Amino acid sequence: MFRAVILCLSLAIALAEVTVLSGVQTLYSRSPKLRIKGTGFDADEHHIFMDLSANGQDSLKLDKDYMITKDDEGLILKLLSSRKWVDLDNRKPPVALVLRSVRLNSIDSDNLLPEPVILANVLRTPSVNDNDVILYSSASNELRINGSGLEGAKKVDLYFDPPIYKEVGYEVVSKFPLVKNEIVLRLRYGYTWRDEPGPLYVVGIDTGGGPVKTQGADGVRVAEVQADLDAHGVTVEDTYDEQVIYHDAPSIFIRGDGFNVAGTTFRFANGLLGKGVNYTTTQLTESGATLRLTPGSHWRKNVENLPAFLSLLAVNAGEGFVAVGPTNAKKGRDIARVFEKPIVYSGNTKLFKTHSHELHIYGEGFPRQMAKPKLLFSPELKEGRDYEIYVMDRTEMIVTLKDGRKWSDEKGPLLLTKINTRGDMDGWVDLPGDGVHVAEIIDDLEAEQTGGISINPSSNRIYQSMLQDSFTITGSGFVSKMSLTFDPPIKESIDYDMDIISSTEIRLRLRRSKKWSPDAGALIVKSCVVDFKTYPLANGDGIRVAVVLADPVIDGGKDTFHETQSKVIAVYGHGFTNAADIKIELQPTRPESYKILGVTEDTIRIQLKEGYDWLPAHLNLDDAPDDSRIPLQVLSIDTGAGRISFDNVPVAIGFIVKDREGVICDDSCEFAFDGVCDDGTNMESYYYYEYGEEYYMYDGFYEDDDLGGYYNDEERAGDFYYADGELIDDDYYMETDEYQVSACVEGTDCTDCGGVDAIIDWSEAALDPENDLNTCSNTCIYARDGVCDDPRGANYCKIGTDCQDCGPVGQDNFTKADDDGWWDDDDDYWAFNDGNFLDQIKGPVVNSHKIKRTRPPVESAGPAAMFLTVLEGMVYTIGSIFAAIGCYLVYRWYQGYSLPFMNVFSPENMSPSRNTSMSQREFDMAPTKRMPITPDVIRT
Repeated sequence: MFRAVILCLSLAIALAEVTVLSGVQTLYSRSPKLRIKGTGFDADEHHIFMDLSANGQDSLKLDKDYMITKDDEGLILKLLSSRKWVDLDNRKPPVALVLRSVRLNSIDSDNLLPEPVILANVLRTPSVNDNDVILYSSASNELRINGSGLEGAKKVDLYFDPPIYKEVGYEVVSKFPLVKNEIVLRLRYGYTWRDEPGPLYVVGIDTGGGPVKTQGADGVRVAEVQADLDAHGVTVEDTYDEQVIYHDAPSIFIRGDGFNVAGTTFRFANGLLGKGVNYTTTQLTESGATLRLTPGSHWRKNVENLPAFLSLLAVNAGEGFVAVGPTNAKKGRDIARVFEKPIVYSGNTKLFKTHSHELHIYGEGFPRQMAKPKLLFSPELKEGRDYEIYVMDRTEMIVTLKDGRKWSDEKGPLLLTKINTRGDMDGWVDLPGDGVHVAEIIDDLEAEQTGGISINPSSNRIYQSMLQDSFTITGSGFVSKMSLTFDPPIKESIDYDMDIISSTEIRLRLRRSKKWSPDAGALIVKSCVVDFKTYPLANGDGIRVAVVLADPVIDGGKDTFHETQSKVIAVYGHGFTNAADIKIELQPTRPESYKILGVTEDTIRIQLKEGYDWLPAHLNLDDAPDDSRIPLQVLSIDTGAGRISFDNVPVAIGFIVKDREGVICDDSCEFAFDGVCDDGTNMESYYYYEYGEEYYMYDGFYEDDDLGGYYNDEERAGDFYYADGELIDDDYYMETDEYQVSACVEGTDCTDCGGVDAIIDWSEAALDPENDLNTCSNTCIYARDGVCDDPRGANYCKIGTDCQDCGPVGQDNFTKADDDGWWDDDDDYWAFNDGNFLDQIKGPVVNSHKIKRTRPPVESAGPAAMFLTVLEGMVYTIGSIFAAIGCYLVYRWYQGYSLPFMNVFSPENMSPSRNTSMSQREFDMAPTKRMPITPDVIRT
């Protein structure tokens, strides 16, 4: 009996408890409402007493600070006029608002709340200060907005009138959390603050507690926007195609329009300074300027980054600097291609006239991209006829003698008299004196000195073990009892067999499972053995008889490539050479649909041409199931020594799948296909630069020299430089250079930013145990604060970086305040529901129609695809005609009518009288007659 009483009392107490749904809201100190979702509030609204306050403050009082309204799902607390949820004076927000007790009917009754609950994090109520600062429509690239309640904010969303769209027309460049009551905005290049002159208002602001109106329906003015001035119309042309210079060129020109002849200044991406510091403007017209380099300066001084572009960011024609490109992203107009001025070091290498196969030349400024060095020798040698050039790095290049050619007919010095590393006609540099001595040419060794053996140098290309199982060495004096010593070492009867075909020809046959060389490189005959006596060749340097290329190996893969959205794919493996030599055949992709973009030793990058698909038209996946996929295979590869076929067993490198729906990923950015991710989505990228029909691959981002002391070692003091003891006003310095905005809108530089697959589907990634994505860490600066701060919640940090508060990706462990409509403030006089305003902060996905497309998407396919489309249309048309005729004939037959055309083939119709029949012979021999045409009888 006693136990039953205890059990009943316990049950009654449990049923009397108040339960509050765990879900921390974010409020402003003067937000009009606070919602408490829960159960157990079984009392009249005026008889619910709560201990509700921030730590260290008095509890809020019912009917003095707030009123209570009951709802089917809990309580709504309405803040009374002039009251605050938390007094934030001398406190750093956010501050937790804690519910410690709930008592019903009497303030002295028992507390029905099992434990304290944090209801909300309270922020200062934000406001915006009025400002009449002048902004020019597009020439002004920065807007600073001041107010209150901004300090400490994790984010700030602004609602403008007229609307300006965040992450499309502008970016917030202030670092969060804000350290002062100011937020800085940067206008994206090509956009405007307003289409027409007039005031720019902020009508709403959200620092984390939801959007609130700033000042009724009108908003607060933050700027007066004026039309761009005439001087803001200055433009600059890209002239890098025609202006190719060395980094110490005495002068350069800038071509454009709208320059002020009374004074125009320029702002370069690499921090060059005028007024004699780095250059002086010597000539100025409305359409151009000439700049003279100051002695000791360079247009681009960091030679490790050359060749590169000299980029002009902005021009000041008298009314302030005007961007000529996305200045905020350190992009502008490329006015020149800059190469390092070449220097050649002397050398005393001994070269045999024909037996020495290569010459190493050392110096500085030898480029591997954009241009190939050109050389003038004395005695004369011609590239392509006598030699080929290969650049190892900026300090070394290799000159290789071609088969059957000589370094010189006479022995003596080999001088390099001129060098051109820019590639243009004006790029020749005269070397000191009569030229730089790079080698000494000596006579080939006589046959008597080599046992009567003479070997002809050869640059015949062979693979290590594939395709070529034999090759031929030519020369003279070959005898049956002779052997050769190779470098790298390979041994007769172990690695190869040797057949003496004649006194002038030897054939080497590779044994099974052996290689001509363990590594790629030259195969050199170092010596020959005749009658048991060893004779060094070319004085021990040896003679090259073949160039061994690494066996190309293609790695199979399971990557997925979207039918048209994957613009660049990678083929992995090893043994790859260069883009000029490599040919690769894919299946089912047609050869005209792609081109090789870049090559490294282990990767081939292949680019889909505009207007083409990875799949031919008859295999497209438009109507296929979503999980359909077609293998993409490599049928053959040629890296320079012949085509290696995989016809019998093609190598599958991945699968072609349907394009992803609803993904914004295009290449309409002005700087698309320049090898740099310009839309701000990717901080890691391979770099390719396309110039003409050639493609060059860089190891990383193509970085500018940047300021950092390259152009002057003088001390910078604010807007001034000290040079030679003089204070130099620096018109070119921008105080907020660290504020940068991506050159293009997110999703518009797809290929350079990793392609469509760089856009992660986190719902699938979370289910893949083999992915290496960060789905659970606490590296967010707001981690472990009780609020989910990744994009699933407040969206302050990258997804997966606030794991304790949000849970692993795909396993959310928090309750969103907007999971259902009960949390919405439908009647909140602070909020507004006008889509024109609310959409402003939703980014490029929602506002894709507001993005300016600099590169319009390709609307038409290539010629081959167009031909197939027309052909397909013709087939359908002809088929439709025959189908209609067939239906007509069936209809007539079904109705009992005679069939058209049939009487023509009846012999009876050929007789003179319809009642007289003809024999088959008479029918065959009957002459052509003019016959009347009736609806049922025709003559063909």
